[in-house]
Amino acid sequence: MSAKRCPRCLGFDVKKKGFVRSGLHTERGVSARKLQRYVCKQCNKNFTFEVQNKRRRYSRGFVSSSVRRYLEDHASLRAVANNVGVSERGLLNWVMEYGKNSKSPLEVAVELKPKWSGLLGVDGKELKIKGKDATLLIAQDILTFDPVCFALADKENVEGSEKFFLTIRDVLQFPTKGIVSDLGRGRAFISVIDAIFPGIPHQACIVHFSRYVNRTVPRSKKSAYYQHNSILRGAIHSILFADQFNDAEEIFHRLLLARDQFTTPYHKTIIKSLERHFDLLTAHFHNPFLVRDNNIIENLIRQLNKKIKQSDGFKTTENTYNFLKLWFIYYRFKPFVNSRESFRNGKAPLQIAGVNLPGPDWLAFSQKRRPT
Repeated sequence: MSAKRCPRCLGFDVKKKGFVRSGLHTERGVSARKLQRYVCKQCNKNFTFEVQNKRRRYSRGFVSSSVRRYLEDHASLRAVANNVGVSERGLLNWVMEYGKNSKSPLEVAVELKPKWSGLLGVDGKELKIKGKDATLLIAQDILTFDPVCFALADKENVEGSEKFFLTIRDVLQFPTKGIVSDLGRGRAFISVIDAIFPGIPHQACIVHFSRYVNRTVPRSKKSAYYQHNSILRGAIHSILFADQFNDAEEIFHRLLLARDQFTTPYHKTIIKSLERHFDLLTAHFHNPFLVRDNNIIENLIRQLNKKIKQSDGFKTTENTYNFLKLWFIYYRFKPFVNSRESFRNGKAPLQIAGVNLPGPDWLAFSQKRRPT
């Protein structure tokens, strides 16, 4: 009588019946394996006595290497999957598995305790989730480049913005000293920031406003208002990019005195918007620690865009959130290269924020528990 026991009938009358042969995919190649096979004489059940994960086709090292490669490489999901020899669906499942188990921005902050500058940059990015519009809200510490928080919202509106900024203030407890943002769709950011951060200097990004002007005022030479359009764009550009407040203020007042010469609806819309937001657009003159644009967070969004465009799109909000958790941790651990500020080269955003990184393996750090 064998010491082995049938898992179906629990009988002990079993005997060996050859081997099950398979291969384990590892980072070094395929490793051949064989498992002893048994048969029960009472119920004819065939079985093996493998240990947990013994039948796994891919080693944990192979899986983590594939996930890391997808996040780090400038390559699409399909290209990475083909290169490592797995299906796109299989690789995506691994990414989502790691993303689901990944730490949130709050958990990272609690564990590593970065020392942020307090100058907060905020921007929104439109996403498609299963064909529907969504908005990704991003907050980044401007002087350390560390993205401190992100959130998914249905739209860039007051309700979504309020929840996002309350998280930054009350949950993350970001030491806010100044804020740089775009105006938000429908001016969603302005009233919310004033209410949640009263007395905190707020600068509206001049680059966003300049793009708004260029989208609204036609540049075509065939336009009957070409000369007026050129004068208006030039005046606003001089205001936005002035070196001194007095210069910006003087050009602004001259434009207001001449506003009757700009008669089209889009002329009036632009001048009215400039008048309403002049204090926000020039806040950096009165608060020297403020920067006047969100170029740093725009660069982050460009890098994120490249990876998102290489994917097939997001099917669920949960998958979107899981992917973003992984990508943002990767970004926070990635050292800068060829930076205009030489002291940043070789340092990751978290290191600039005073964190001694717990080893170079960002993917291992990202996991709340060891993957099975």
